[in-house]
Amino acid sequence: MIAQQGGVRPYLLRPTVSLGRAVGAVAAMAVLLFTLGFALRSHPVDAGIVRGLNELHVGLWGVIASGLYRALEPIIAIPLVMLLAAVVWKASRDMRLALAFSGVVALTWLPTEVFKVVVARPRPDMAALAHPFSPAQSDGSFPSGHTVFVAALAIAVFYLLKETRWATAAILGGVIAIATISVAVVSDGLHYPTDVIASICWALAMAPVARWLTVDLILPWLDGFLPSRASPMSEVIAPHRES
Repeated sequence: MIAQQGGVRPYLLRPTVSLGRAVGAVAAMAVLLFTLGFALRSHPVDAGIVRGLNELHVGLWGVIASGLYRALEPIIAIPLVMLLAAVVWKASRDMRLALAFSGVVALTWLPTEVFKVVVARPRPDMAALAHPFSPAQSDGSFPSGHTVFVAALAIAVFYLLKETRWATAAILGGVIAIATISVAVVSDGLHYPTDVIASICWALAMAPVARWLTVDLILPWLDGFLPSRASPMSEVIAPHRES
């Protein structure tokens, strides 16, 4: 493991303590989201908000919102996670940290496809929008995979920097990133506000379980194949202590 100040592991690599609570929370969230999704499938109560935000999909904001959606499609998002994991590995010299980072993102993000397929909520009606997105998206609307991805990425960064001097910056940056993509996908006319709210709730519930799956189950199984090296990131990701 990474040799940090005082031998303390970064939070991302610590074993999960309250596993039962985390699993219970994600199970309850899954039931809630399936129930909510099925109810919203035939009752798009927030369609008016989509139309209103889509009216603002013009000028610079329109370019930014559409660009964000295209830039975070899976074909780009997956290599992006791999690139960020490589940066973590390069900086820390510890593959475990890089795998834990990417594992939290992937295992939080990928299950959303199950909700999309099972719930099958239609996308907002393009014919009712002033600035419909092109090309039209045909997969399920609930939840927003783009929002879950950004939320999962933000949480993984927070786990990486938790209990360090950079933790507050990670929280602020994550909140800004999640809020931006949430408004963007609704303004694009591709998701309802309830889609993005569900996405954020899922990410918050699933990320602790994703960390447990990666750190407590997958990494120990791979431990014999992963060399352990001291980390030059010790001053960055070591727990912050007041002097």
